[in-house]
Amino acid sequence: MEITELTRHTIVDALLMRPSSFNGRMDSIDFLKRIWNLASMRSTDHRFDNAEGDIWQHTINNNDWENTYLLYDYLGLRSCPDDLFLKFAETAVHPMVGDADEIADRLQQINEALREDCFSLVQTSQISGRPIYTAKAIDGKGATGTPTYEIVLSFAGENRDYVEQVARYLTEHDVEVFYDRYEEATLWGKDLAEHLDGVYRSSARYCVMFISKHYAQKIWTNHERKSALARALEERHEYILPARFDDTELPGVRPTLGYVDLAFKTPEELGALILKKIGRRKNNT
Repeated sequence: MEITELTRHTIVDALLMRPSSFNGRMDSIDFLKRIWNLASMRSTDHRFDNAEGDIWQHTINNNDWENTYLLYDYLGLRSCPDDLFLKFAETAVHPMVGDADEIADRLQQINEALREDCFSLVQTSQISGRPIYTAKAIDGKGATGTPTYEIVLSFAGENRDYVEQVARYLTEHDVEVFYDRYEEATLWGKDLAEHLDGVYRSSARYCVMFISKHYAQKIWTNHERKSALARALEERHEYILPARFDDTELPGVRPTLGYVDLAFKTPEELGALILKKIGRRKNNT
């Protein structure tokens, strides 16, 4: 196991201490069946053929099992394989479990714990406009293309004053963000063409692209744009988040792609919108 018993306890205990149950507004049996094949698991109660009946009897009908016993002892979350535990974590933040605020709170708690073992829940798709999260290895433990940033920022130098305020807002809210001035040591001595292609093509959940007439004219921003477009084409789901200073058209960025008009957004307001997009909550500062 790469996910330690301490991390598992931190996550499960946090879910058990929430006002809502670990299964939220989803039926508890339906929740568990998304993770375990209960019909194929043996019952510990001779009156039932399988674990589904066993769990129903003792958590719903008689209600004589605590959730700690159910999750830790009966279902073995302390020592099950990592992929099974991660499936439990993914299910705990499924849109069926709670509203957007509830899921954002759960996601932050789970990812804070998982990060210590180099895993994270990242958005990979959506249903009815709500994000679906999948567990990914981070910091070199996963396959090629595993995200290490939540957000990368692509912009022209002429727009730096605005973008720097957005970057500052995100870092103050504990978002892993790629902003060039925060990466001087990392970029020093690198082949920038190769390194930045990796950053904008495979290292993040989303790329916020600050579009302007200056952006269209720069060599490096065009390089970043091409890398980001390649990622969006490969994965076929939203990756580029356009933020417009003006109505400049960019090759490959369709005019039908939803964007934010920065004439009506302060840097802090855009930062708050990004937090909402990635399912994070504001710090109480």
